[in-house]
Amino acid sequence: MEIEFKRSALKQLKYYKKKNPIVYKLIYQGLEEILENPNNTSFKKIKKYPKYKSARKGHYRICFKVEENCVYIGRIEDRSKVYH
Repeated sequence: MEIEFKRSALKQLKYYKKKNPIVYKLIYQGLEEILENPNNTSFKKIKKYPKYKSARKGHYRICFKVEENCVYIGRIEDRSKVYH
């Protein structure tokens, strides 16, 4: 399965890698879980964006959608900011 990032999501991931490696590791584990099984029932659908799902990792959310053989990561953010 292929993975593709929105520019802002990739920028946020690089920020966490540089500034907060613990959060980066947590998010990286979440990305691995998504790639293993993107249709897992524990990922919740986002009401405002019906094509997207949200994966929870601690206080952080990874918003993504699955299209054919590609997982598109739209947003990686703290839970208080992600849905705004």
